[in-house]
Amino acid sequence: MSWTLIRLRWLALLFVFAMSMADAAELQRNIKVGILPYLSPQVLITLFAPVREQLQQQTGIPVELYTATDVPGILKKSLHQDYDVLIMSAHLSRLLQKRAGYIPAIQFTNDLYGSVFVADNSNMLKLADLRGKKLAVTDRAVLVNLAVFKALQEDHIREGDLIVRPSLNQNAALLSIVKGENDAAIAAHFALDQMPEEQARCCREIFRTQALPNMMISFSSRLSEKQRLALTSALLNLPETEAGAQFLKNSRFGGVKKIELSSMPELDKFLPKTLKYLDLQ
Repeated sequence: MSWTLIRLRWLALLFVFAMSMADAAELQRNIKVGILPYLSPQVLITLFAPVREQLQQQTGIPVELYTATDVPGILKKSLHQDYDVLIMSAHLSRLLQKRAGYIPAIQFTNDLYGSVFVADNSNMLKLADLRGKKLAVTDRAVLVNLAVFKALQEDHIREGDLIVRPSLNQNAALLSIVKGENDAAIAAHFALDQMPEEQARCCREIFRTQALPNMMISFSSRLSEKQRLALTSALLNLPETEAGAQFLKNSRFGGVKKIELSSMPELDKFLPKTLKYLDLQ
């Protein structure tokens, strides 16, 4: 065998070794998961801890959970692909697919509903009772808020008929009606179930919108295909583990399913008002 052929074989082996080492290094890099701040950061990080554990155990990759104090804060970072994985509402997942190249992969199976809650001892029973009342509302670009305000408009209740009070997140909004600071609050129908029991008492639902698409999990296009496949497999296996099944039950997310990318344009109808409220037009 000639020295030239031997050298070529050694170079080929060195190239394969270098590529495998680079791939291994990439797989060991911590995966950053960004979560839409629809509840307080502490509640969200606790709620999604089983998802973090599932991803770590099944992929062997360290996983870190992040959220923000408001929707614009997490969107700003997401638009720069600061997160490897995003857990977002469906319409914001579509927005970040179009604007930042995220790849929607997984969706929670149960339908989402926008709800109006009041205190247990309130005499309010229907949407019309909101007239002249203090209504706690989180960021207007949140899907459940878009849906509830659409329902109010259809019920001939103008925004001027309400006293709209901004709230940082949904559990803060719900706590404000328990404390008597507001008369009602808009939140996802599952918000009470996702809050600590001591916070979720003394509220009842008086209105629920039509079904909305539930939250989605998207991956950064900067992840390798190998990483995306490993993360997808781990997430789809959530119902098969004790902690994962308990998380899906407690959160009322139901289950997990793969997203058909061809269905994503159906969410475009929510984007005009979303962009308006986010000042991203």
